[in-house]
Amino acid sequence: MKIAILGLGLMGSFYARILADRLGPANVIGVELDTERAEAVARQTGITTTDDWRGLLGQVDAVAVTLPDHLHVAPTVAFLQEGAYVLVEKPLATSTEDCELVLKAQVAPGRLMVGQLLRFDPRTQELKRRLDAGEFGPLRYVKVWRANPTSGAARVGTRVGVSAFLGVHDLDLLMWLTGRDVVSANASGRKIFGDHWDISVACLELDGGLFAQVENHWLIHPAAQRSCLAGVEVFGEAGQALLDLSTQELEVVSDSAPITRRVDTHNWTFDEAMSGGNLRRELEAFVRAVERGEPCPVPGEEGARAVRAVELVEQSLAHNS
Repeated sequence: MKIAILGLGLMGSFYARILADRLGPANVIGVELDTERAEAVARQTGITTTDDWRGLLGQVDAVAVTLPDHLHVAPTVAFLQEGAYVLVEKPLATSTEDCELVLKAQVAPGRLMVGQLLRFDPRTQELKRRLDAGEFGPLRYVKVWRANPTSGAARVGTRVGVSAFLGVHDLDLLMWLTGRDVVSANASGRKIFGDHWDISVACLELDGGLFAQVENHWLIHPAAQRSCLAGVEVFGEAGQALLDLSTQELEVVSDSAPITRRVDTHNWTFDEAMSGGNLRRELEAFVRAVERGEPCPVPGEEGARAVRAVELVEQSLAHNS
């Protein structure tokens, strides 16, 4: 199996390390316009690189699209039309219209997957198992929250709001856990750093009248020991659940690097010696589907559903501002 990774930035470099370990470096091709970045990833992982994804059409079995959100559509459509398996980092696209373009490009069913990382956390999978079993009785209220450091706003806040960048995780998680779609949103927020929303608090109605709330911001101080504050609260007639999704980190400092470093040991890792966690489970699920010719988990239709929910929240933010 040969796979191409389109974009070797932060997430693309993680993908490269894990996929080179899983498939062997000779079977992984990185695509990156930044020559210095491409050379660095190639040195670290042993993969080959190129600067043009179009030359790989019909040459690979699968593609992982880790480009900036607004660049997802063109390569995803092109590779889907070639019959390749495609894994797109969340969000699938930046609008429901673009999502529809992507979905219509599928020439074979089950070959489009959206990288919704939280679905591959053993803790969320256990919570879903219990919800599906009705352990908590009829649901009354669900809350999902996620906060990142101010560095997130500095990195991507000039082109996207917090609901689209962080909230898409939580809206997808909410709908996946409950098995219900978002019907309406009433949201408020604040623009602090620029023209996009930096705080979003959305009160949501889901199918069947379930009330929920999704809260997002990127206001954590960069020197804070926790670089992520996140979780899920579920309240039902017969029970409740609290899931703390705040990043599980190992804090390290040494003479060679005399500043505190936070090594994520749960979702992915910045340490070259470690490749595990939820991202590895996500990529393993994708590779397994390709190798077996089976449908992918997290199909494109569910990625489009999350984008529609983001749009509902952002429309309400604009209306209420």
